[in-house]
Amino acid sequence: MSNAHAEHPDHVPVYVKLAAALGIVTAAEVGILYVALPHALMYVGLYLLAALKFGFVVAVFMHLKYDNKLLTGIFFSGFTIALATMVAMISLINYQPSKTSIHVKNSKELAALSASGNAENGPAVFKAKGCTACHSISSVDGAIGQAGPKLDGLGERAKTRVAGKDAVAYIKESIENPAAFVVEGFPAGLMPANLKQTMSDQEYSDLVAFLAKL
Repeated sequence: MSNAHAEHPDHVPVYVKLAAALGIVTAAEVGILYVALPHALMYVGLYLLAALKFGFVVAVFMHLKYDNKLLTGIFFSGFTIALATMVAMISLINYQPSKTSIHVKNSKELAALSASGNAENGPAVFKAKGCTACHSISSVDGAIGQAGPKLDGLGERAKTRVAGKDAVAYIKESIENPAAFVVEGFPAGLMPANLKQTMSDQEYSDLVAFLAKL
């Protein structure tokens, strides 16, 4: 009886220690949720603590130190790859590309670039600045001018007018420097060179947003 007892030692202390260790790690996991940490750092911490708990269980119940070395290596290789994959996914989820730096000449230009254009207000600006006298747009009442190009479909055409310029860049330069791009078949000098100066930054942004959507 005593020999049988010696062959099967009491493992209760080990289980108690394991339970205590798991409880401490779990408390740490809960605590992390209440600490103001960057999301990526918080997720990495939680995964590492989860891996630690998993390691405790493996060490006690699976007796890896007695397993075949090849099988043990395969197990830990897979575990390492899984952990690395989780960390990589966290990094991708929390990745935010830096905003492109924009160099501006003055604060007014910065305000114009940062202002959010509302295309719905564009027609009102278009009419208020007298653009209807020279340009026609089928969706704008009274825009029947013939002296300048018809602007229906401008947003699509503007993309291909000048290499390296998108529609918004083309439209902005056409307003700020009308002589830069003169549509074939129309005379230069009809559009006022100071048109932008007659508008507020918001009006300018609204007009550009509207024209770019035509």
